[in-house]
Parts: sequence; structure tokens; C-alpha cells
Amino acid sequence: MQTHPRFRLIFILLLFLSASQWLFAQTSEFKNYSYAELFQMIESSEDSTFRLENAIIKYDQATDSRFGYSSAPGSFIRVFNNTDTIVIDKELVLTNVHFDISDRRQSIPLHHIKFNKSVALRNTSSVLFTNCTFEGRLTIMSTESMANTIELLDRNSRSINLAVAVTDSKLKKSVNMDLGTTDEKMRSRIRIENSEIWGSKEGRGSRFNGTSVVSVTVKNCTFYEQGRVTITGNLTDQVDVSGNDFGEWIAEIKVLGSMELNTSILEENTFNNHVLLDFDDLTTSSTFQWSQWGDQLISSQGYNDYFNTLADSVKMSSFISYEANDSILANYKNDIVQFGKSYKQEVKLRGKLLDLYKAQHDLEDVNTVYIGIKNLETERLAYLYSQNPSFNTFFKWKVNQFLKAFSDYGTEPSKAIVFSVNVVILFAFIYLFFPNSWDEQGKHRILHRFDFFQKYLRSKEGMNDIYLVEKKKELSEYDAFKKRIEDGKLELPRFFIVWSKPVYNAAMVGTKLTSKALKFTDILSGEWHKLSPTQKRWKNIQIGTYLIIGVGFDLSIRVLNALMLSINAFTTLGFGEIPIKGLPRYLAIIEGFIGWFMLTIFSVSLISQLLN
Repeated sequence: MQTHPRFRLIFILLLFLSASQWLFAQTSEFKNYSYAELFQMIESSEDSTFRLENAIIKYDQATDSRFGYSSAPGSFIRVFNNTDTIVIDKELVLTNVHFDISDRRQSIPLHHIKFNKSVALRNTSSVLFTNCTFEGRLTIMSTESMANTIELLDRNSRSINLAVAVTDSKLKKSVNMDLGTTDEKMRSRIRIENSEIWGSKEGRGSRFNGTSVVSVTVKNCTFYEQGRVTITGNLTDQVDVSGNDFGEWIAEIKVLGSMELNTSILEENTFNNHVLLDFDDLTTSSTFQWSQWGDQLISSQGYNDYFNTLADSVKMSSFISYEANDSILANYKNDIVQFGKSYKQEVKLRGKLLDLYKAQHDLEDVNTVYIGIKNLETERLAYLYSQNPSFNTFFKWKVNQFLKAFSDYGTEPSKAIVFSVNVVILFAFIYLFFPNSWDEQGKHRILHRFDFFQKYLRSKEGMNDIYLVEKKKELSEYDAFKKRIEDGKLELPRFFIVWSKPVYNAAMVGTKLTSKALKFTDILSGEWHKLSPTQKRWKNIQIGTYLIIGVGFDLSIRVLNALMLSINAFTTLGFGEIPIKGLPRYLAIIEGFIGWFMLTIFSVSLISQLLN
């Protein structure tokens, strides 16, 4: 049986009127208290736990001067004296209690208070703590059920003032700040700054979670002892985690459902333990400093997949304690490559960071992240080979290892040059022990040198005279050339005669310089066996010096020949005028193949860097 549309409309109107009356009744239940009244109620309460619901705390200039505080220079509110710290020995549970900060002149925080027991605030629109000490756990939780309350309080201006903040405070048993809402008017801010946080002996970590908030800020804080902190921004404009010292804490940071104008900041933090990171798309205005992670970075999704896999094989009774033991994270880092889903999540996380750095034109971090991805891939290939040995898996694994050593996977062309030079020098050292045609000419030079000096030692003439005698034929040809030019002055063009003189001088320059050098250094000419013992000693030194210079020259030529042969082979240019035979011929072929392979990779890596 269908209801008539008119009755349906009447039913909806009655329902609306009932809801309005209920909401009005709810609103009328809110009581207004000054700060003085609030603390008086806490002090006068006889229970160990002070509870307050549905209240608005508003600054009253007539009674609340003691609670006035502002760190802003020139503020009309007096600066609070640190010796006036308020001590609260009761556990506090405040539900739907709102601290009115709509008027910025009266926006004062709860300050210089020592809470000796836990503090829990639920569905509180705004609260500011500064210079406070929390001996117990601090819990601040607000849900989207507050939206109707805020609307009924007629605090539309509160949409720009909603804030949950803790600054310059000490939290001895960790903290839980969780704001979740989908209502635009409830988009507030979470902020903890310049504070000290200790790990909880009960094993409960600290949480800073915001859903559809303007920002989640954890800045310049120090974390002591051990613990686990979770920082989550879901549908936020900004997550700012910067300048913190997380010490030995495990940190989990998530930036999910990013807004279009997200400008999240994660930089200048110190992590001595693992960092679990997860984020959605970010704008280029975001800052994710790569160097702060060190080797502690872990994909939060990858770890969860790994953790769930272990959960299926561990009994729940023992699983809780197993979760509390952070050694599972250390095991995860060693086991990443063995779990396909976790491995893909790790690569995915680093790939998103790689895309961010590329969009920001940060080539240094691009290369660093890319190397990290390839290192992880190499470890994965090694594992796959151990599970399924084959030429394909072995080749992929070894190629990755070679690319890392050769050029850091193509990111460092200069490293490839150094590697190539080392290969050339290695093969040149091998060729040094095998003769080639140029080395044969070196042998003739050595024999001729000894023959020259034996003539000198047995002759009365000096080295210059013996040298000129050996060059007699060559010099006579030069003299004949000169004479023919001079005799043809009337028969040859003048320019031809002028040009021939430099040619003659160039041909004679080597001989003349050598002749002068021998003449200048020959201080003891004469037959060696007729010299006195002292003269013989000086003669021996003279000849020995010449022979050492000659050997050094020949050795240098031999090294140069081996180096040229290695360069020719490595660059696949051919042997040129250095023909070789025997074992070096086959080594040269191997070197040519290596050179072709290395130079190809070098070219690709260089082009890649140029394109980047």
C-alpha cells in the first residue's frame, strides 16, 4: 500500500520540527564558564576524575586576568610568570567542551599547567596548550558529529579559528591527537611544536591524525626513549613534519587523499629508526627532503602487506606481542625482495618520489632515488636467480651489478670514464710483456747505443766526433742538397731557394742539437784503459748516466706502444702500425669487445644525463 504524497510531506515536516526541537534542546544545554570558574570547579571536585560536558569556556576580563597570556611582543595581556605554574592532580575528561577563540584578543591558551594525570578532550572544537607538562597521556579527539554542534553554536567565524595545538610543552606519556570530519566548517588545524615527547611504557604510541583538516603540523619536536609515532593527513592542504629529532622512535607518515593545492613539507628531520612513508599525488610546491631518510625509508603499504602475511601464520595471542617488537621491521628490510607485493610497493613509493623530484628539476635527488630503485631491483634479481637459476635470470642480475659498478646505472658518466681508463691500463700492462714491431726497433736502438759507447771508450776522439762520423753519410747528403740549391741560384726561382733553407735547417736541427749536447757533456775524452783510476770512475759515471737515460727512454717508448695498442683495441680502431701476434692478438679481440660494450653504455648514460 503506497502512502499519499501529501501525507509523506506532512511526515517529513513533523520529523524536521522534532529534530529542530531536539537540536535546540541540545544547544540550550551548553553552559558558559570563565577560565577562573573552570579551574575552581576542577580544584573543588572531590572525585579523582573531573568530568565536564557541553560547555563553553570564554575569557572574562573581569575574573581571568590571572590566566591571561601572550608571547606576542607588545600584547596587551601580561606576560605570565613561570613561577605561577598551576598543578592539577586530577584526571580530566572534557566532552563537548569548547574554548572560545573566535575573538583573537581573547584567544588565550591553557598555559603553564602541570597535569599529573591523563587528560582527555573529546569533541572539542579548539584548545591551545603552551608551556605545559603532561605526566599522563594527552588525548584530543574530535569527530564529524561535532558539525551540528558548531552550527548550532552559531560560530561561523570559528571555521577559520578551529585549532588543536600544543607548543613548548613536555608530554611524558605520549599523545593522541585525532581530528576527523568531512564538514568544511570543521576543517581545523592540528599543531604540535617545540615540544618534548617521551615513549609510553604501556606501549601506546603517539598519533597526530587529521581528516579534512587544513593542516597537520609536527615541528621542531624531540622524541625521547622509544616508541612509535603516526602522523596522518587525509584530505589536508598541508602536512608539515620538519625539524624534528625522532631519535629511536619508529615514524609512520601518511599524506593521503591530497588536496589539489597540497604543499606538504617533510624536511630537516633526524631519524635513527625506520620511517614508514605513504603519500598520494603532491604538487611541485611540496618538499620531501630525500637526504633525511638515510637508509631508513620503508613503504607503509609494503610493510602492511608483509605484516598481514605474517599475521596469517601467527596465532593472535602471540601476534600482539610480536607486533610490539619492532624487530619485525628489521626483518622486513631483509625480506623485501622475497615478497613480490611488498617489493612492488617499495618501488612504487620511490617511483612517486622520483616523479616529484623530476617535476622539481632536482637532478641530484633524481639520480639518488633512481640508484636506490635499481639497487633494490638488483637484490630482487639475485633472489629470483637463487629461486630459479637460469641464464636469463643470471644475465639480468650480473648486468645490473656491472651497470652499478660501471656508471651507477647510467647516472655517473664520469665513473664510466674512470672504469674504462682502468681497463685500458690493465690490458696495456699485459701487452707490455709481449713484443710488437715497434719494440723490435727499440732492440736495434739498444744495440747501436752499446756499439757507440764501445767505440768511444776505445778511441781518443770524443763522443761528438764519433757521432759525426756515424752521421757522415747523412750529413753529406744534406750538404749536397745545400750545394745544389746554392749552385742553382740562376736556374731556380727565388721563392724556391728561400723555402729550401728552412727545410734544410729543420733536417739538421736534430743532428746539431745532439752534437752540441755530446760535446758539452764529454769532459773526459781519451782511451778508457789509459785513464787514471779517478778518471775511470768519472768515465764510468758518465757512460752509466747515458745508458740509464737510454734505458729510460726505451722503456718509455715500450710503455707508450703498449698503451697505444690497448687504446686502439679498446676503441675498436684496429691495430694500425702496431701489428701483434700470439696471445696479445686474442687479448686485443677481447678488449675490443669490452670497449665496444662499455663505450656504448657510456654514450647512452651521457645522452641520458644531457636530456635530463
